[in-house]
Amino acid sequence: MPAMTWTQSLPPGHLGIQGEPDDLSEVNQLVHAAEIAIEGSSTSTEDALRTNFGEPGFDPGRDIVSVRSDDGTLVALVTYHNREPHVSSWSIGWVHPDHVGRGIGGALIDWAEARAESDIGMAPSGTRVTMSMGANERNERGKRLLARRGFSVERYFLEMAIDLDGVIDVAALPEGIALRTIRPDEDVVDLSAAVSHAFRDHFGYTESPPEARIGRWRQWRTSEMWDDDLVWLAEDESNIVGVNVCLRENGAKHDQGYVASLGVLPEWRGRGLARCLLTTSFAEYQRLGKRSVSLHVDADSITGATRLYTGVGMHDVETHIDFEREIRPGKDIVVR
Repeated sequence: MPAMTWTQSLPPGHLGIQGEPDDLSEVNQLVHAAEIAIEGSSTSTEDALRTNFGEPGFDPGRDIVSVRSDDGTLVALVTYHNREPHVSSWSIGWVHPDHVGRGIGGALIDWAEARAESDIGMAPSGTRVTMSMGANERNERGKRLLARRGFSVERYFLEMAIDLDGVIDVAALPEGIALRTIRPDEDVVDLSAAVSHAFRDHFGYTESPPEARIGRWRQWRTSEMWDDDLVWLAEDESNIVGVNVCLRENGAKHDQGYVASLGVLPEWRGRGLARCLLTTSFAEYQRLGKRSVSLHVDADSITGATRLYTGVGMHDVETHIDFEREIRPGKDIVVR
């Protein structure tokens, strides 16, 4: 599809615009309205949007398009993401609930598909190339639209949470392991390497240049949600063998903590380290006055993470579906 012909799919009285809107609060209000309409609540903040839009490799001028009604109101927006090695792009879109059912979502998919197809040449020769979009399990209209457009269900992800209204039983560290938080003057190079190692056998993982991963972690460290005292590193004599990166709050849910990235290196799994890292964060959040903690997890995680989370008292809150469409067949270098 030629670039920008997606605008021809928009309903009358709507204008498609490429590039990041000038007013980030306007984007945040749109995301809030779209999420509340489906889930009943929203975690979006201007800080989170700013952090995501500032990620290395993401170009807001090219990787965002929005839709405005004839009175100038922002009614929809979609972002496009395609990290090295460029074999699995994904897009995230929002349509204001007052404008759902008019064909705007389909137009946004048109644009995302055109971007993904135009980037095929960036992927290594002979590799399978896919594009993904997601939908909350409650979003029946969104699920039907993606199915009609040739997307199929690839994976389910769960949001799980726990209320912090009881005594937290902090699990013991495995023998030979020390636990500390990241130092304010410590770079994220070792953290990035440990996270990559811990998730190398997880669904969706692809190898990317270390400098790209490090750049993303450095960007996230600039977020208002980042707190060095909530980033735990588990070490043996010389290496990081487990991490738990937590954020001050779950976005706009100020009374809820958020576990952003909990991982243990394969050789240290099954020894109770993940339980220790997780319950340590629960106890700290409780000390800070948070009422609950949430996280997201692959429903079919190879590590049995959902069993761990259920075992410490967490429960399912939401289900999110990853829809995928193949745009070039070939050798699949993404972990499945």
